[in-house]
Formats: sequence, structure tokens, C-alpha cells
Amino acid sequence: MKRLVRLALIPFFSLYCWALSAPVLHGHFSLQGGIPRTEAHLIVSPAGHDPLSKHLQLWMTGPGSIEPIHRYDVEMTKQLHLIVVSSDFSIFLHVHPQLGPDGRFSLDQQFPQAGLYYLYADGEPASFDHQVFRFDVGVGEYASPLVRSLHPTGNAVTVGPYLVQLDKTTLHANGMDMLTVHILKDGRPAPDLHPYLGALAHAVFLNSGDLSYVHAHPMALGTAHMMPMSLSENTSTSSPDMMLHVELSEPGTYKLWLQFRGGDKLYVAPFVLTAQ
Repeated sequence: MKRLVRLALIPFFSLYCWALSAPVLHGHFSLQGGIPRTEAHLIVSPAGHDPLSKHLQLWMTGPGSIEPIHRYDVEMTKQLHLIVVSSDFSIFLHVHPQLGPDGRFSLDQQFPQAGLYYLYADGEPASFDHQVFRFDVGVGEYASPLVRSLHPTGNAVTVGPYLVQLDKTTLHANGMDMLTVHILKDGRPAPDLHPYLGALAHAVFLNSGDLSYVHAHPMALGTAHMMPMSLSENTSTSSPDMMLHVELSEPGTYKLWLQFRGGDKLYVAPFVLTAQ
């Protein structure tokens, strides 16, 4: 019996040892127009035997310190937003690791397929500014990073039962721009939209050149503020007519993922934009 128990523990012990020996990845500061005031670190280890399932441990440290920061401000209902994008820009995930008492965020993440992924850790450590770091993580066996897909999408994209329309696909670099969003269902303004994570929707822009990152949240068209934080995501409805204030400091081609909640599901509408 003791021998059987020892044999059963061997796979788990092997995974544990692998996790201890996993290298620490250091993040690249990626918030467009931001200033790096911290450093970020990531350990990727197996989460079971599926090569596409990974355990992520992520933390930030202050300048010249090795001690993890323990306090983070809550931004859009979460202490940390982790944006996962495949190297070809075809996969977009928005997940939320949990902060432990040791100052490390952790998450078991199932990746959809093998390949290179860009992981953006987006948070506001207490006493520091908004910080975003990118980690380049290889998952499973793959030959080489895929070429980014940046085929023009036009200003209308169908996702599920919704048609998402933008008023333009060309923006101005080095200044504030306004982007109008309309979400239709059955040819009419969608009546079943709901807030998600304290906002009408979430918009993530990535510069296809240097992979810099911009995260914005729309307001209801005709108002000067975003949704009140007191609104319930389960019972409140969102306006299908929105306006995004976007500030892109670099010219180039961008991928935009607009994430919104329709009915009881989350949807992501992808667009390709140009900043001139």
C-alpha cells in the first residue's frame, strides 16, 4: 500500500519540482503614454498534465525592491485585469487572477491552442500610477509565432446575434479622438445589453508594431459620464449607443477588441483601425 501511495505521488511531486525550477519572466512596460514606476514578474508552471493548462503567478515590485506589492486599487471591480492575446491577434481573453496574502496574483489558465501569447497585466498598485506589463509566453508545442492577422474589418462586425458598428476606422494619433459605437440586434438598437465589470463595455487597443496597450471604457452617447458603479450587472440594461474617448499617442495599425455583455453572454467584436 505504501508503495502504491508513493507511486501515485510521483507525478504531483514532479510537477511541484518543475514549478520550483520555472524561470521568472520579467514584464515589458506596455502602457502607451504611461510611465513605468514598478516592475512585474511572472512564473508559468503546469496546472495538471494538459500542456495547454498553465498555472500563472504574477506580482509587481517597487523600484529596487524584491518584495511584492501587497495592495492594489480596485479598478473596474477588479484588482488586476489580465488580457491574453495570441501572437496572430486571433484569440482574445480577459481574465482576473486572485491576489494572495503574499502579494502574488495566481490563476489556472486553459489556453485554447498551442502558440505564443501576449499576456498584459493591467493594474494600479497602491501608491503608484496605472501600470501595464506584457509577458511573452509560449504554450505547448508550436513551430513559430504566427503572423498577425490585420485584414481590414470595415466599420461593422457581426458577433453572435449582434451587429457592432463604428462611425470610423481611422483615428488621429497624438490627440484625443471620439469613436461612436452602435450595437444592433435584428436591425434595431440592442435592447438586452448589460454592464460588464463596472462599464458599458471594455475596449482594448494594441498597436500592431510595438504591441503597446490602451484600455478604454465607453460612455452612453449623449452623456458626460460612464455608468454609475452602483448599477447591477444582472438587472441593469446598457445603452446600445456609446461613445469612446480614445487617446492614441502613436500612429500605426491597431487591433481593437470591444468586449460587451449581451443577454447572459460575453461577446468580443474585433476591429482593425488606423491611427494617422
